[in-house]
Amino acid sequence: MIINKMGRGVTVYSGKRGYGKKGETKPTDIIYTVITRLELNKLNTEIEKIEPDAFVVMNSVKDTKGGMIKKRPLH
Repeated sequence: MIINKMGRGVTVYSGKRGYGKKGETKPTDIIYTVITRLELNKLNTEIEKIEPDAFVVMNSVKDTKGGMIKKRPLH
């Protein structure tokens, strides 16, 4: 969805999640992407459609090095 609908790149990390009193672990994918603040609502709406219980972490990236976020029209 991020690539096809939003036209942004992603990095996928292999992770292992642990939860519960016994610390059960399960493999999971961690998806990392960089978007503009104007695309935030679109991303959150699409995540909600795909996985309502998704764990999402957001950070401001004022200081970045390398790469570029190009201005693209939202579809």
